Amino acid sequence: MLSKIFTRSGLALLGAAPVPISSAKLYVSSYAGTITTFDLARVGNASYQFARLDTNTGCSPNASWLQIDVKHRNLFCLDEGITVGNGTLTSFKIRDDQKGSLSTVKHTVIPNAPVNSAIFNSPNGSQLLAVAHYAWALTTWKVDPATASYLPLQSFNFTQPKAGPNAARQAAPHPHQVLVDPTNRYLVIPDLGSDLIRIFYIDPHTLQVSPRPSINVTPGSGPRHGVFHRLGRRSGIDSGEVDFYLVSELSSTLAGYQVLYFPNNGGMGLNPFGFVHAWGSSNDPIFSGNAPAEVILAPGAIANQGVQLLVSNRNATFFKDVKNPDPRNSTQIDSDTLASFTIAKDGRKSGLEFRGLSPAGGSFPRHFSLNCDGSLLAVGLQNSGRVIILERSTATGVIGEDAVADFEGLGQVTSIVWDEGGRNGD
Repeated sequence: MLSKIFTRSGLALLGAAPVPISSAKLYVSSYAGTITTFDLARVGNASYQFARLDTNTGCSPNASWLQIDVKHRNLFCLDEGITVGNGTLTSFKIRDDQKGSLSTVKHTVIPNAPVNSAIFNSPNGSQLLAVAHYAWALTTWKVDPATASYLPLQSFNFTQPKAGPNAARQAAPHPHQVLVDPTNRYLVIPDLGSDLIRIFYIDPHTLQVSPRPSINVTPGSGPRHGVFHRLGRRSGIDSGEVDFYLVSELSSTLAGYQVLYFPNNGGMGLNPFGFVHAWGSSNDPIFSGNAPAEVILAPGAIANQGVQLLVSNRNATFFKDVKNPDPRNSTQIDSDTLASFTIAKDGRKSGLEFRGLSPAGGSFPRHFSLNCDGSLLAVGLQNSGRVIILERSTATGVIGEDAVADFEGLGQVTSIVWDEGGRNGD
C-alpha cells in the first residue's frame, strides 16, 4: 500500500470549519486499463492521508467511465476500446473489506467507444443501465441490483445526413453522455457530432426506451455534458420546475435552458435563457483552444449567490507557475482551470453569473466530482496522470488553490466516483 500524508490544508485560506469527514473511498479509472481504489482519511484537524488500496485491471484495456450504485454496492466500468475494435462493460460487487476491493461479476463485449452511463431506478425496484457510445450508439441493459449481473435490452445506432459545421469532429453522431432527467421518465443524451440533445422515454414497467423528438442546439457547438437543476429543491420548496445546463465542447460555452415537458410522455423542449463562455469573462488568447469537459451542480446554496455550477476547462493553461500538488516537489507547474458560476435565486431572470477561475492542478481535467456535502473536490487530470483533492467552502463556494492530497502515475485518468459508506450525493 502506498500512501501520502499532507500537513498543509486550504481550510485557513477558505475560512471554513474543519471538513466533517473521517474516511471515504474513491474509485478512479484510467485509459491505462485500471480501476484504482483510494482511501481519503482526515488526520487531526489540518491534514489528510490519501492511500492507494487496490488496483484492478478487469476493465482493460481503456477504462473510460465508472458508474457507482452505492446503495447496492455495485460498480460498473466502461472500457472504451481505443486500442481494440470493441468496447466492454464490466460489473463488480464492492467487497466489504478495508481495501474496498472489487469482485468481478460479469464482463461483456459491447459496441465500440462507450464513454458514459446512467442508472434508472424503476419504482418497482428494477434497474436499467443506459450507455452512451461515442461511436454513434445507445445501448441499454437490465441490471439485477442484488447481484450486479445484467442482460442486454436494446441498441440504437444513430445516423446523420451530413457532417456538421466542424467537419473534423462532426462527421458522424457522437453521443457523449446519458442522463436520467429529474422526473425519472427520460434519458437525455447530448450528441457532440450531431448538435442534438436526444430524448428517450423510459417505460418504468418494461424498461424499454423509445425515442422522442430530438432537440437542436447551436450548429457547430458540439454539446458534451449537461446537468439538471430542479428549482427550489435545495431550499426545501420544490416548485416542480426544471432547468438544464449544457457544456458544449466545440464552442466552449455553458448554456442554461428552461425544460418544458410535453404532455402524455411526449418528450421535452428547451427554452434558452443564459449563455456564457465556459471559461468566464477573460479575454486572454490562451482560451482560443479551450475545450470544456465536465459540468456539475454543487450541493446546497451559496450565501447571497444562489446555486453554484462548476466547469472543468482543458487545453488552456491560464495559470502559470502554480504550486506543485506534490509537496515533495518544488517544481512549479502550469494548470488548466476550473470555472465557477452561480444561478441567481431569481434563476432565469438573471441567468448565469461568472464567479471566477481556480487552478485545476494540472493538465486536462477530463472529469471531477464532489463528495456528498460538497466540501471536497476530486479532479482527474488526464494528461498529468494524476488525481488531486481540493477543498471547497460550502459557505462561499471558493475552491482552495492548494491540493490537500494527490496521487500521480495513474496513466490518463478518465473518471472518479466517491464511496462514502452508504451516503449518496444529491
